[in-house]
Amino acid sequence: MKSLQQLYAEGGESREFVEQFVNGPHSGRWSRAQDHWSRTVEHIAHNAKELESMHSDEAEHRAETLARTLAWTLARMHKCWACAL
Repeated sequence: MKSLQQLYAEGGESREFVEQFVNGPHSGRWSRAQDHWSRTVEHIAHNAKELESMHSDEAEHRAETLARTLAWTLARMHKCWACAL
């Protein structure tokens, strides 16, 4: 799984996602945002049935893609599912 710092370094859309995720629901707290990012990817990786039949590298990439979609959608509303737990 890529860290938020790695995604930020990629630039473009990845950087936009990180900025929104960190500065929106996490009020600029990188460590909390990183923890919630990791929890989001791990939750999807362990619970998405569609990933079960995939090779581990492919499943990890797909889990990260799904996590980014979920996290970015919520971050645009200044929300994070992990913050609500």
